[in-house]
Amino acid sequence: MTDARFPKEALRKKLVVAGIPEDAHTLAGLAAHMPDLDAKHLSVDTAAELVLYLISKGVITLPVAADKALLDLPWGSHVCQFYDTKQDQLDMLVPYFKQGLDRNEACAWLVGDLTIEEARTALAAVVPNLDVYLAKGQMQIRHYTEFYTDPNGTVKAPEQLSHQFASMGADANSKGYSGLRASGSVAWVQDDDSMSRFMAYETIVNVAIQNARIMAVCTYPTEAAALCGCRELIHNHGHFYVKRGEWMHDKSKDAERIESVFASLARA
Repeated sequence: MTDARFPKEALRKKLVVAGIPEDAHTLAGLAAHMPDLDAKHLSVDTAAELVLYLISKGVITLPVAADKALLDLPWGSHVCQFYDTKQDQLDMLVPYFKQGLDRNEACAWLVGDLTIEEARTALAAVVPNLDVYLAKGQMQIRHYTEFYTDPNGTVKAPEQLSHQFASMGADANSKGYSGLRASGSVAWVQDDDSMSRFMAYETIVNVAIQNARIMAVCTYPTEAAALCGCRELIHNHGHFYVKRGEWMHDKSKDAERIESVFASLARA
């Protein structure tokens, strides 16, 4: 017998796939995702359909598990992660790079507030033969100064950075790897001029990798929100991960709505 408290079975399956657990499929549970709407007069089926629609449009975002957030990204992905702690980075990036090594991809991790040793130790905990990957260059863990800045500490020209990144992708291809999986920290950017140059680089890279066997995750500390040009970030990244108690995934291109998220990050 059908339980009237819950939507039709077909809708329940879609809700589970979308990330809403079965025990939250009641009208009250679904209405909790739409606090600005008086849902008490809706049928539970209508509420389910509305929630699924709002999820598809990026209006509703759901918590995601950190260890699964960056898995199975398609080639050409350019993702932005805002984090609060070093552990926040490790929770997402360690599984991300492990998957890349398992899939015969070249991997490059450019660290900022993490040390090379911290990144290596965390990755070695899940990749027992990490030293082999490091020795042959399939896995690179480098300090940001080796890539982003010149000897004086100035951010390199955007065109120079994009050329370096393209060369890494070409090198991965020439060595027979499946592609390039990369991540770069932006924790070292401390002033408007440096951020402006970095945003120009992001713009070039975002276009360059769209049709390449490359994926990239840019990690921004939450305090960097005040320096970032929100609309540039939205333009340059198809996906955002923001920690607000739990990790939230946002694919929206709604600049006004995402600006409100960034404003809350800057105030945090």
